[in-house]
Amino acid sequence: MNDETQKRDGRLNRLKVVAALALVAFAVVLALVVGSRLSDEALAVLAGAVCGVGAAIPTSLLILAVTRRRNEERYQERVRSVPPQGAYPPVVVVAPPGAQQRSNGWGALPHSLNAPVQRHFTVVGGEPVDAEVMSYERYS
Repeated sequence: MNDETQKRDGRLNRLKVVAALALVAFAVVLALVVGSRLSDEALAVLAGAVCGVGAAIPTSLLILAVTRRRNEERYQERVRSVPPQGAYPPVVVVAPPGAQQRSNGWGALPHSLNAPVQRHFTVVGGEPVDAEVMSYERYS
């Protein structure tokens, strides 16, 4: 039974080779027939298109290989960084130095944020403005 299978596989391989050779021969004959009927300008355009495609194929294969390698590295990093199920990430609490409880117990705002501070403005290039006028305009 193995002998029959090997013969069948050998015939199939020979048939594939013959079909490939026939396809290549057909393409060469077709190219010669079409090439003999085209003008010089049309042949130049066709040759340029074929050379452009020929140059683009290795470049695209190189880009594909680099992209695939980078994606595999990212996937491996993601797999390594996933914690096992049931594990909790560490909790870090950062408090500024002045955030302790106040003596009154309810955490009031610091004095700098409680009351507005009187501000003095200097207008450059204009008439001098009296401070009383500015404070009156601000509260009205």
